[in-house]
Parts: sequence; C-alpha cells; structure tokens
Amino acid sequence: MTNKVDVVISGKVITIRSEESAEYVQKIAMYVDQKIEMLKSKNVSAVVDDRLRTLLIALNLADDYFKIKDQHTAQEVINKTLTDDAARYEKENAFLKNQIIILQDELDKVTAEYEEFLRNFDNAEVEHDYEYESEYDNESIVHLPKTDTRKAAN
Repeated sequence: MTNKVDVVISGKVITIRSEESAEYVQKIAMYVDQKIEMLKSKNVSAVVDDRLRTLLIALNLADDYFKIKDQHTAQEVINKTLTDDAARYEKENAFLKNQIIILQDELDKVTAEYEEFLRNFDNAEVEHDYEYESEYDNESIVHLPKTDTRKAAN
C-alpha cells in the first residue's frame, strides 16, 4: 500500500509517496533536512548554487551510508568470529566433560581397588614367627680379655 506523507525539507513542504510507514519517511526527511541545515550553518549554501548544494548533500549522505556500511561489515566479521569461537568452545567443553567422565571412572576404579586392598590387609591373619636362629652357637664364640689400651698409647 502506498502512503502519501507530507514532509518539510529546507522549509518547503514536499509530498512523498512511499511503501514505507509515515514515521519512517518523516525520520528520513528530518535527517536530510538536518544535513541541509548543517551545510547552511557552515555558510556553504551562500557561495554555491542549488545543484552544487544538492551534490554536497548527496555526498554527505553517501559518506554516512558508507561509514555505516563499513561498521556493519566489521560487525559481521566480529559476529562470525564470535560464532566460530563459541562453536569451538562448545566442542572443547564437550570433550572436557567426556574427559571428566573418563577420569571419574578411573578414580572410582582405583578407589575401589584401594578399599579392597585395605579390607584384605585388615582381615589378613598376620603371623609373627620371629624365631632367632644364630649361625653361630654359643660354643664357637671366643671371649677375649679386656686390655687397657691407654697404657699402650702413652
């Protein structure tokens, strides 16, 4: 549906037909009017004819457009990088969760083996049979008399 919207640009009422909403058309017209007023405030319009003024306004609008487009492109690159990073981190997170499960299973196994070892150790009958058998019997030991080694040293 085509809308007819009256807008004011540079003090002139202009009727615009557009598929866009009246609010949107008013917003664009205000933006263009602000660009014209900016040029007027710099006294550019006093020294140039209408065609050159229109060209300067068009260049200003094109400049704004390309700056916004460049920002949008840069934002798309950032978004792609963040999306790729998020996917990589999700994969890494899944891998680490799997590692945790594997390590927990290993820990459970080692803990069970340790507890089994302790149960077996506590329940074992330990025999203390320390029978001392000397390879020397008492008869083969020779006792020497004690001598005073102090006299020999002097």
